[in-house]
Amino acid sequence: MQFALGSTNQAKRRAVRLATGCEPICVSVPSGVASQPLSAEETVRGAMARARGALAAVPGADIGLGLEGGVDYDDRLTHHWYLVSVCAAWDGRALYVAHGVHMPLPDGVGARLAAGGVELSEVMDALFSRVGSNHDEGAYGLLSAGRITRDGVFRDAVIAALTPFQNVLYRAQAGD
Repeated sequence: MQFALGSTNQAKRRAVRLATGCEPICVSVPSGVASQPLSAEETVRGAMARARGALAAVPGADIGLGLEGGVDYDDRLTHHWYLVSVCAAWDGRALYVAHGVHMPLPDGVGARLAAGGVELSEVMDALFSRVGSNHDEGAYGLLSAGRITRDGVFRDAVIAALTPFQNVLYRAQAGD
């Protein structure tokens, strides 16, 4: 099976490889959302656009994958900002979306993002004296001291989003 990934980010590429055992064809496609999505809904929309764009950009690919990272503020229960990681999988007929770990962010990080004009990777790189952490362990790894990693979170989301294409129970429900 050939996967088209709507990103050239190395952590996302590794996540697909870990989830599928296959090397994806990576293409840069627009997400259609802000470079720093500030809600779970915006993050999902970005992942969906990337999945559709990737499949369209790679002739012969079986499934387009869109992996999008963002943040979301819970204004109802906890009043905290959370990391959000989403995978959308699109085969030209069916679209499935799965979420990775939602992890709380320090309040100061969330406040900087809410103020606008900065992406999470920039904030984390500054706090941890790093460059390009979003291509490596990401905020997940930096905050959890490596116990959770960006590619690991995305790996799980990829597996979950691909499950409906691989499990007969989903096809039976759709009447196939």
